[in-house]
Amino acid sequence: MRPKPSNVITLLTDFGTKDPYVGVMKGVIYSINPNARIVDLTHDIPSHNIDVAAVTLLVSYRYFPEGTVHVCVVDPGVGTKRRALLIVTRKYYFIGPDNGCLYPAASDDGIVSVYDISESPYRLERVSYTFHGRDIFAPVAAWISAGIEPAKVGREVDPDEVVKSWIRLAYKHKGFYDSKVIYIDKFGNVMTNIRVEKPDWGYGSKVRIELPDGRTVECTFERSFGYVDVGELVCYINSWGFFEIAVNRGNAASRLNLKVGDRIRVY
Repeated sequence: MRPKPSNVITLLTDFGTKDPYVGVMKGVIYSINPNARIVDLTHDIPSHNIDVAAVTLLVSYRYFPEGTVHVCVVDPGVGTKRRALLIVTRKYYFIGPDNGCLYPAASDDGIVSVYDISESPYRLERVSYTFHGRDIFAPVAAWISAGIEPAKVGREVDPDEVVKSWIRLAYKHKGFYDSKVIYIDKFGNVMTNIRVEKPDWGYGSKVRIELPDGRTVECTFERSFGYVDVGELVCYINSWGFFEIAVNRGNAASRLNLKVGDRIRVY
């Protein structure tokens, strides 16, 4: 049973907005489905960073109407033998390269079927080696949003063959979390791969964080930023359910000299 397609299509890329790439993808979609409603999830994923794309899609996909087509184009392997995929889940459609960017969100919703759309009859007539966002992903997304059956746009493949690489969740071991920075937002808030329903720390308690440079800092565990003084380090479970480090009205990433991919220990 597949979800009934909506006209909503989200775009998630590392293209930025300086170049015409995103606009051209939208033009392709509107040429096929003039009734499409396109949402720019973000086009500021760090260049080639599949893991950040995967996390962004994972924390965002469920807030859209059932039947939404989610398109992710962070594709450093474009033009190689990597496959282009359409993944049908319980409630959504996911389209993009088979490099791990789709899998966390798709598996979270429950994968129903997977199609290789690399040679789709619904791609553009001329397919470049470097812009599959325009030539494959956008047109297939448009046709799916218009109601074309997934089986018509590609060849069904085994879901177990989908690339599953992405950042693993951290679990407590020997009294600490050996965790990783998986996302830093505009404000410099540092999101880790610690995802817990019941935090180990009580509000107001101190959390120790061992940084990559050997320093250890303390932050106060609270509900949100406003419970500590301006300029003070604070940590909390963010709106996506992940443990995050921030500075009230400041930039935690800059203060702690952290970047995506850094490993930290949290006690």
